[in-house]
Amino acid sequence: MAGRSPDHLTAGAEGGDLAQRLGERLRERRLALGRTLADVAGEADLSTSYLSAIEHGANMPSLPVLARLVHALRLTLHDLLKGEDKMHVTAGELVEGHGVLDVHHPELRLRVASLVSEPGEHGPAPVPVPGATVFVFVERGALLVEVDGSPYALGQGDALDAVAVGDIRWESLGELAAISLWGASQPRTRPG
Repeated sequence: MAGRSPDHLTAGAEGGDLAQRLGERLRERRLALGRTLADVAGEADLSTSYLSAIEHGANMPSLPVLARLVHALRLTLHDLLKGEDKMHVTAGELVEGHGVLDVHHPELRLRVASLVSEPGEHGPAPVPVPGATVFVFVERGALLVEVDGSPYALGQGDALDAVAVGDIRWESLGELAAISLWGASQPRTRPG
């Protein structure tokens, strides 16, 4: 069973909640690989109790956490999300047009946008930033991303994960249009 392909993952079940379905799929994959909670949590830089809560559907992971989990489980986000009905997951490609395209779904605790920018263009993050955990992935081209005053140069295939951000600004570098994917997750508020 170890090393089994992700094709066996449970398809999107009728009803139920997205956090529950994702948690079940992550647990199935971990067990199929013969790995322990502690092993996968350690590789994904999570606590064992948080990973357990995700697997049981009690917590919906942010995009950066989900990205670390699928990496630790030798999956892709596509493998994890395939089978979800179109009400929850939109499949497609980042557009070649120009500017910002909101691609999030209101059921997720995550704001997602794609950004296509020409060389020399600059601006604020295309997702809400203050206090958020922000994930940036550069699909093509290059960006200089400044997080709370600290600059990070990102090229094709590079990603940045920033927690409790105050401000993010970006500038498109090089000679090609840059295509990037941005995600922002606000911290959960606890009932008082």
